[in-house]
Amino acid sequence: MLHKILSWIERQSRIVLILFGFVTILLLLPPLFMNPAGQASMDPSGKVFNLQKKVGDHFSPRTHIQTAVLEANDGDALTAKVLSELFSNEKKLIEADNNGELTPKGLNKDSFLYIYFNPTTQTEVRGLSSIAVMIDKVLRSHPKLNVPLEKANDEQVKYAIHTVLTSSKSEIIENVISVNATSEQREVLGEKIDWWISPAIFITTFSDNEKLGGGVYQVGISSEPSVLNKEIFDRKVQEILRGEQKTYKLWGIAIDVNLESEEEGIKSGTYITFTVIAALAIMGVALRSYWAVALTGIGLGVLIIWLKGISILLGIKGGLVNDMIVPIAMISFGVDFAVHTIRRIQQNQLQHSIDRFPFTSGMIGISGALVLAYLSNDIAFMANASSEIESVIYFGLAATIAISSAFIVLGIIVPLGFTIVTSKFPVDTDKSKKGQITNLVSGIGVAIGTGSSVIVMIAVNHLIGALMLFVIGLLSMSRTFIRMPKKVTKTIANDVNAVTAPMESPSNKFVQIITKLTHYRIITLSLFTFVTVFFTWNALKLEPSFNVEDFFDPDSDLVTGLDKTDIHLGERGGEPGTIFIEGKAENPEVIEDIKRLLYKLSENESIGKNLNGTPAVFEPHLVTVLEKNTSSTYVKTKIYEMDGIKITDVNLDNIPDSSQGIKAILQYSIINGVRDDTGKVIFTADRVKDNTRFNGSSYSTRINFAIPGTRDLQKTSKAWDTLNEDIKVLKDTKNISDYGVTGSPFTRKAGLDATTKSLQLSIPIATTATFILLLVFMRSLKYAVVTIIPILLVVIWLYGTMHILGFGLNLVTATIGAISIGVGIDYSIHMTERFREEIKTFNNREIALKFSIQGTGIALAASAASSIGGFIIMAFAPMPMFSSYGLLTAAMIAMAFAASVLVLPSLLLIVAPNSTK
Repeated sequence: MLHKILSWIERQSRIVLILFGFVTILLLLPPLFMNPAGQASMDPSGKVFNLQKKVGDHFSPRTHIQTAVLEANDGDALTAKVLSELFSNEKKLIEADNNGELTPKGLNKDSFLYIYFNPTTQTEVRGLSSIAVMIDKVLRSHPKLNVPLEKANDEQVKYAIHTVLTSSKSEIIENVISVNATSEQREVLGEKIDWWISPAIFITTFSDNEKLGGGVYQVGISSEPSVLNKEIFDRKVQEILRGEQKTYKLWGIAIDVNLESEEEGIKSGTYITFTVIAALAIMGVALRSYWAVALTGIGLGVLIIWLKGISILLGIKGGLVNDMIVPIAMISFGVDFAVHTIRRIQQNQLQHSIDRFPFTSGMIGISGALVLAYLSNDIAFMANASSEIESVIYFGLAATIAISSAFIVLGIIVPLGFTIVTSKFPVDTDKSKKGQITNLVSGIGVAIGTGSSVIVMIAVNHLIGALMLFVIGLLSMSRTFIRMPKKVTKTIANDVNAVTAPMESPSNKFVQIITKLTHYRIITLSLFTFVTVFFTWNALKLEPSFNVEDFFDPDSDLVTGLDKTDIHLGERGGEPGTIFIEGKAENPEVIEDIKRLLYKLSENESIGKNLNGTPAVFEPHLVTVLEKNTSSTYVKTKIYEMDGIKITDVNLDNIPDSSQGIKAILQYSIINGVRDDTGKVIFTADRVKDNTRFNGSSYSTRINFAIPGTRDLQKTSKAWDTLNEDIKVLKDTKNISDYGVTGSPFTRKAGLDATTKSLQLSIPIATTATFILLLVFMRSLKYAVVTIIPILLVVIWLYGTMHILGFGLNLVTATIGAISIGVGIDYSIHMTERFREEIKTFNNREIALKFSIQGTGIALAASAASSIGGFIIMAFAPMPMFSSYGLLTAAMIAMAFAASVLVLPSLLLIVAPNSTK
């Protein structure tokens, strides 16, 4: 059947190639005229995500908040020079906002800084919460000072700071200075004061969330325009607040994840280009063929066109993995298909210098292994459909499309083209000095051109990349117009002999080493068993992790800002977490249980602590609102005047005695805010509604708190466990309909847990399904078993290596694990199928193994060398996500090669009969 198909393809090669070109042109159109299906979610399903959505639906934020950390050059941010420079830059920020200079591209020119009422200072504030503004006011108003910040000296500034810290407004400074701040007693202006020194301070900017696109802003990869608008806006704010940075350095805290990712990705694009170039160059050296390089390079470009076109047609959602990782990963699979098929054709040319059907003759021997490798790869990647994460499911689908495209383009069309052009334009056989130099220069040029077009299609512009590829394809044919040898047939045979004869010699070093190992196969297998036990021990210790340094340049502003935050915020603050509660909040039992919950939170070690040691639970939460307004004579009087409801508190717990009283206080608070006995605003109505809403029949409320150290997954896991233990006090509360813990630290943890679960599930599914396929295809239990063993070894070695090198399990490393199964399958199938083919020919397992190593073993070496060489270059990319991907992929391919040529041959000799008679 395969012979008939291959024979038809060769006889109708012109029609096949025209049809191939037509399909490629058609697949160029979907990215140009159809909208992509959108971004695949990286979040699994689960209550933590449902609650996060509820929080977003019920409490859409009025403001977008940006926090920056300022670190003084001389070690003290509380000096006149530092605060004066900051104050000057803050005024420039307000001026720029007034002029619309902060407007992100695509939005109408406007001012974005949010004007809000600060109850602590009883003033309206324009977008900034800064110590510099407060110190300037004290300096101007204090009778002993009477000087603006710009003209004040250090003693005057320190006196002003002491004045604020000893007043009711102390929190303005306490909450923004470093945890490493110190104080000492000094005499200033005739008084003993606390002379405070803080290496850093924090500045918060508030902007209008609706003007910037609305929605709940979360730190993470997103294609939402509102998220990008906020990042652009935050960068502009950061730039102005930095100014000349004469006395300090300033970093926004996690303000530009998407912009940083895009910029580092562009920088890494050069390395991805060199990955393709190196892979093609090494392939050209191994196969000694200009046409192999040219056609494979063009084939890789066409592969990207097919992948993008088919993905959009089928509605495959994109994202980081599908848009970048899958296309790059397919370089390895594409090169592997091309190397094996082209080498078989070269070997056939050696054996049959005159052949009417060189493509069919060359392909027939490898077609079985090729089809089996293709099907097993599809199974391996489709196993990811068992995942709970949408992006992982779509990764499996996208990878399946890519493998199918690679099989057609680089497994059939490229070798067909190679057969045609080498017979009509035998430039590879030009052994003159000029011919060799021309081939070298032309090959390098084609490799550079195709490599560049590939990265342009992946990361820049699909159409421009495709046009570049078309031009490179035309230019690659120009080599045919340079002088070639006259005696085509003889020269081809001689050239192939020159290329392959040393490889075919049983005495070559490579064959000698491998065959020598099989002579001592018990020792060899025992040694690799010991190695595998060692790697298994390490693989079992591999744990999920989410370190920002695993994805972004450690020297980037993004990472530096987070590092500085950890240093200066410490345990005092951290990433926000939320407890969401929904139900009949007017019921006294509900309030009592929420108070019990708050008491437990105050003792929870996972929650950050303020400078005074109190838990970092943010106000105003529901209980704060009730307590303060219940104790306010002004509020109780107003409620009685408006509604005729008398608020009583017999037990003096600052909670109304009746459901009617609780409801009246809450309704008043949502409309009028929280006020003291004189009617002065403590919390505005907007601040109350940020955390408590009435939904017609029930209340929704949230308690927000800070969790320090969430970059450490163990700390996040501990916080998750202790918080879920705390909220058990709400378990039996009848009038609460829904409650739970949520927040970005916990959604991130849930995503990593789902990734781990997905990997644990997909690997056995892929392995089992592949084993069944091998069993059916090979019709031999023993060959199926020994072929599957190298696949398992590669997975174990890879994950053991990850732990040894300090990598954690995340979406990128889990993706490499899925790819490792595909590569391991490829390599072991090719070796086993070649061995089975040769043992039928020679009827002797030792001789069959030698010829298998000489043929497929060398092809595997060429494929592995080209892929490893390419991905090693990517390991030097500035973006850790790509560098770790390059390093681990190179290691994985080396492991797949080692398992297939060092372990599998010994296994084959054990299970194979010495004679087939």
